[in-house]
Amino acid sequence: MKRLLFIYNPHAGKEILKPKLSDVIDIFVKAGYSVTVHPTQSYRDGYKTVLHYDENDYDLIVCSGGDGTLDEVVSGMMKRDPEKRTTIGYIPTGTTND
Repeated sequence: MKRLLFIYNPHAGKEILKPKLSDVIDIFVKAGYSVTVHPTQSYRDGYKTVLHYDENDYDLIVCSGGDGTLDEVVSGMMKRDPEKRTTIGYIPTGTTND
């Protein structure tokens, strides 16, 4: 089974993801993924999470939030060794998503 790490900011935008979180996870599971969910806890948590996971743990990283969440996840991935990078997906749930 494929493995997915879902990192999301529960406070992004108007918190529109919270009531739909179960539906989002269900879509991933129906697509054949075993999902690990990580709500960010503080500033740079998404960055640290992506920077330090074992490259064998996940086949896909998906993040959801605003510009800051996306920046943290992409920045963390770019700091990783190129051989240890994983594909990133994004579900925009911020206020404006510039």
